[in-house]
Amino acid sequence: MLYYRTMNTMEHKLPELLAPAGNLACALAAFDAGADAVYAGLKRFNARERTENFSLEEMSKLLAYAHKNGKKVYVTFNTLIKESELTTAAEEIAELNTLRPDALIVQDLGIVRLLREYFPGLAIHGSTQMGLNNSAGLAFAKELGISRVILERQTTLEELEQMMGTRPPVEVELFIHGALCCCISGTCLLSSWLGGWSGNRGKCKQPCRRRHHSQNGNGFFLSSQDLCTLEILPRILKTGVSALKIEGRLRRADYVENVVSAYRMAMNAKSEAEFRELLPAAKERLSHTCGRRWSLGYYTQESAKHLIKYDAMGVSGLLCGKVVGHADNGFKLSASRRIFIGDTLRIQPQSGDEGPALCITKMSLNGKPVTSVSKGETCFIHSDKEVPRGGIVYKISERVGDYSKRIASLPIRKPPVDLEVFVSRREFRVRCGGLEWKKELDLQEAGTKPLLPETVCKEFEQLSFDRFTCGRVSAAVEENPFLPASVFKSLRREFRDYLELHGKPEAAEEDSQKRLARFRRDYESLLGKKSDRQWPDCAIVPRGKHPELPEKMRIVREMASAPSPHEELLLPFFVNETSLGEVRNAIRDYVRKGGKVIRISSLHHLALVKGLRDIVLKTCMPMPVCNSMAVLEASEHGIALVQAWLELEKPELEAMIAKSVLPVELYRYGRPPLLSTRAEIAAGHRMSDLRGETFFVERNGLLTQIMAEKVMSIPSVRGAAAGLYDLRHANLNETNTARFNFDFRLE
Repeated sequence: MLYYRTMNTMEHKLPELLAPAGNLACALAAFDAGADAVYAGLKRFNARERTENFSLEEMSKLLAYAHKNGKKVYVTFNTLIKESELTTAAEEIAELNTLRPDALIVQDLGIVRLLREYFPGLAIHGSTQMGLNNSAGLAFAKELGISRVILERQTTLEELEQMMGTRPPVEVELFIHGALCCCISGTCLLSSWLGGWSGNRGKCKQPCRRRHHSQNGNGFFLSSQDLCTLEILPRILKTGVSALKIEGRLRRADYVENVVSAYRMAMNAKSEAEFRELLPAAKERLSHTCGRRWSLGYYTQESAKHLIKYDAMGVSGLLCGKVVGHADNGFKLSASRRIFIGDTLRIQPQSGDEGPALCITKMSLNGKPVTSVSKGETCFIHSDKEVPRGGIVYKISERVGDYSKRIASLPIRKPPVDLEVFVSRREFRVRCGGLEWKKELDLQEAGTKPLLPETVCKEFEQLSFDRFTCGRVSAAVEENPFLPASVFKSLRREFRDYLELHGKPEAAEEDSQKRLARFRRDYESLLGKKSDRQWPDCAIVPRGKHPELPEKMRIVREMASAPSPHEELLLPFFVNETSLGEVRNAIRDYVRKGGKVIRISSLHHLALVKGLRDIVLKTCMPMPVCNSMAVLEASEHGIALVQAWLELEKPELEAMIAKSVLPVELYRYGRPPLLSTRAEIAAGHRMSDLRGETFFVERNGLLTQIMAEKVMSIPSVRGAAAGLYDLRHANLNETNTARFNFDFRLE
């Protein structure tokens, strides 16, 4: 057990060091460098679909290697799921249930329900995409069956310390290094608005890295620096968080190895004095990674203030030259840094848009093949990729060791078998996969050292089988038996021999398929319920703004507007730990005055309204409700009406409504925030990109928000109960409108 000893000699269990793995080479590099766990995704339904990701066979190999070496693997399933994808998602979860990763990292509320109801053996970690950033969110996560929450990255260090001081009911994980998104996690609509490529579905095109124009000049106004927390690591460790996470599933093995090594070195310091001695060496190790300028991210107010360097291109990597010529089979590079065969380059257009990446497999100097090129030389890099003219070239990865032989030798994971062990003074019994093995005993009562269930579990978890691997182990102990070690060892050996002879390797897969079949039956029989109640259209209207609303339309007010009892109360979606009391008081005041309808725009609100009577709860963007499973879950928490996620296209809206057990409202009109951030943006009140898209910039309390010049305006669809008109940043009947993804397939 590793401990971090603080200056006042108090000891804290070291948190888990968690590394990204875009492929098996990255996973092996992470474990070699000292990571306790890795997180990785399959080919679909994860927030980094642009990386290589894992096949089921590769994931099986990773799990076998990790568990053999006392490591853990968390599978990312952290995207929003459309109605048409639910069955496919369930099929993939069934495959994962057979493989038994240590947890699934999840964003979609419907997938949380699906896991809890049909695959309860899989632990659930709440993705940072859930946007949970306060103690109310942690409390509600516990209610959902989530065992760990990955905090939203725009949580400050002071807020973290305040939160952890309340002894949260779930484990807390936080990011300590890597690329930062400018937007509050799970709420970014910018990539989706500009082309239907949703960042909430793992397909972000990173438009925040583009150059924009404004009255204050041109710049990369939304492109944040990278996160590096080495300097404040002792303070983070003292909070007692359960896991420290490194971002970077799009990165290669050299990056993973260097970053994990640096943080492992720092974490293993026995005192703060030793930490300070090791810090230069850890930073030197980090200097070999190819990233953006380091910052403390949002952990301090000062860092958040200067997080965006708008006068620098928001590109990760080491600047190593410029494209100075083109040919059909490659391009000329004027090198400003030494490069080698095996390095990976990204060629960035001047606009800041995402450029192509390639690994150097062949290059020549003056017509002769070379393995390296020095600063000041002009070489030819052979490639069949089209590169932008005049592109700026960055090294994003250096040569890495060859992992191919190790990967080729990795075995797939043996079928897992779950064990239920019972021990008393008269009997020893193990149940597994429909089988039961038992042995009569005649044991004495234990004295001062009773046999604990944890001890029994630990011993069985170490069992080695020829045809199986040990899965989940539970144990019960009665009558306080004294079980000598030699007898325990003999019993385990007898059980192992029995299971090898009678056990069915296919039992785990059969169990997963039975669970999947039950989900399919339930889902096929799920039909949307018609509501007898008439739900009015609503308009969010700021105090002091009084447009002429259609008859019977209901007014929604934001919390700061002090709504009257006949108006609906809209809670702010981002509430930091310090402001929770203020929001609770506003809810109580609204209810005390006779208010009846509260709009939930974030999951943590459900903890704040718990216990209120005679209150109608409705969801509202940016809380995503994308499928009928999410609706079912919402209904169990007292929600009476859900607002469909505004990214969805028309067929998906109709499909969700057809299966919804609650009435569904559509966000029909308004300028929704496409990006919300605690960072300071220097663009003034308007900005535009090179494609001519114009955006408004507005500071609103803690956040700066970006809205499109065009107003989202869509028609109603069959079965929708009501519509919402968002007039916070729009007027009724504007003519410069767009239909978002309504007419197109959302990627």
